[in-house]
Amino acid sequence: MMTERTSDQKISRLLADIYSQKILSYTYKKPMSAQKLSSLCHIPIAACYRRIHDLERAGMLYIAFEKEIYKGRKVRLYRCSLKHAVLRFSDGKFKIKYDTMVDTPMESGDNGGAGESVEEAPDNGDNVETDQIMQGEPRDI
Repeated sequence: MMTERTSDQKISRLLADIYSQKILSYTYKKPMSAQKLSSLCHIPIAACYRRIHDLERAGMLYIAFEKEIYKGRKVRLYRCSLKHAVLRFSDGKFKIKYDTMVDTPMESGDNGGAGESVEEAPDNGDNVETDQIMQGEPRDI
């Protein structure tokens, strides 16, 4: 069983990963296939599929739809479900909070649409502008 601290560590590593950041940025507004993401982001295809799988398990990416391309061969198109994420260092500990869109098609319902650290930092007036974290347009990271 994964503890919440371990989960937070995995999520923070995933969000800090350059490949994951690129995948989330490119799929924010428009669903894309793994092959297209691999090509656009200059990510080896095997690494691209690994990150897609990790992001799906974390609830930050979902299969928007599948389309048949040739004689029964299907391609999955992935879309970012992450609305915003905040990593905060407080009292000697890193704390992560992230929210995902609730109404994602083909959602498995694993996390109920949101992930959150147990220890949320108290609101002391220095809120991070989370709208600036993911603008949705692919950018150099």
